[in-house]
Amino acid sequence: MFVRLLTGNLNASVDSVPPFPGKERHYLRAQLARIQHNCEIVPKGLYEMDEETNAEKFAEEFAVPGTEELKSMEAWCHVNPILLKAGRCTHKEPAGLGDEEKEEYMNKLAEEDKTEERFKAINEDTKVVGSDPWLSKVSGDKQ
Repeated sequence: MFVRLLTGNLNASVDSVPPFPGKERHYLRAQLARIQHNCEIVPKGLYEMDEETNAEKFAEEFAVPGTEELKSMEAWCHVNPILLKAGRCTHKEPAGLGDEEKEEYMNKLAEEDKTEERFKAINEDTKVVGSDPWLSKVSGDKQ
């Protein structure tokens, strides 16, 4: 894990290891996008993958769980696929390689930077400094 301290000057360059190729405003925007992308959650079962188009769609027979069920971390899942180390959701095939070389390269990428199942439950997320990454609280009217 890399720690980068921000100066507050959005036009400052980001001096760090590994180097970041932009200004502080670009780095901050990238960090906010990563946080927003990983924090979109929905009740588990609300979406499903369409087998024909391989796109997400609303589940036809989804019933909204009650308050007691929604208090459980197992009842929630991520909407977006995980972000890979490259900053994308999928690995990009290189241009100009033969079929065997391309397949070998993609297998190497898949081994080094593994993807996870779509709609992963939030209780399966990695702990952050020894504590749970998510907290569930119920407040207000429980109807």
